[in-house]
Amino acid sequence: MLNILYQMNRDQVKALSERTNLAFLPVSPCEAHGPHLPVSADVITAFTMAKDCARKLEDQGIESLIATPITYCIADLCKFPGTITIRYETMVNIVEDVCLGLAKTGFTKVVLLSGHAEPSSMDAIKEGANNVKKVIPEFEFMFSDWFAKALPLTYKDICKGEHPEFDIHAGEIETAQLMYVCPEWVDMDVTKTLPANHAAEFFFAKLEAGAQSFAEAGAPNTYFGSPAVATAEAGRKIFDVVSDFILNEMKENLK
Repeated sequence: MLNILYQMNRDQVKALSERTNLAFLPVSPCEAHGPHLPVSADVITAFTMAKDCARKLEDQGIESLIATPITYCIADLCKFPGTITIRYETMVNIVEDVCLGLAKTGFTKVVLLSGHAEPSSMDAIKEGANNVKKVIPEFEFMFSDWFAKALPLTYKDICKGEHPEFDIHAGEIETAQLMYVCPEWVDMDVTKTLPANHAAEFFFAKLEAGAQSFAEAGAPNTYFGSPAVATAEAGRKIFDVVSDFILNEMKENLK
């Protein structure tokens, strides 16, 4: 049975901390994801990745805690209804405080999982976790690089879109993941009507040129990629690939 913090009582948490020091902490914002996905898409994917990893570790006899997700982050590029962003220093402080609380409870090894790849957000997460090491030297953390390194592993055999490498927000990949985890929250009628948007080919160049939002970078409908070709089965396979990648990261980067 998975150990999900918000479902546990104090004695269960204490007992678990005596058996393991490992915790997963999902960190993602509520942010608009096209006209077809819930604003919680990044939260859901990060939380699901944490559960998948914990489940696979459990099969190996290794216990872990799944901490309550942090659901407010930096999301400055997505200027659409439903998006809530916070200041950089606020995010650093939140991550620091949550990780400090986990460490003081006995969970001194934390795997940080973000479903959101905005550079400033990722920097804030790592800075907050690094601050904990200054207070608790035995604290150890890993920020997963799954977005950049695991998703390309899905392009050839799982993704069906013509250019999955440009699928960076609310496209085939995230739509498939949400169809698998919570299909009732995906507006399939709208999804089927969305044409492919490959503007992410120039996404970073447009940011460097001064674009301040997804719309200015080529996503006026809040998505890049090919959501219409997504399937729940592809979503299941993507999560499986990503969780295997994260577990390998942990072997290489955590003591």
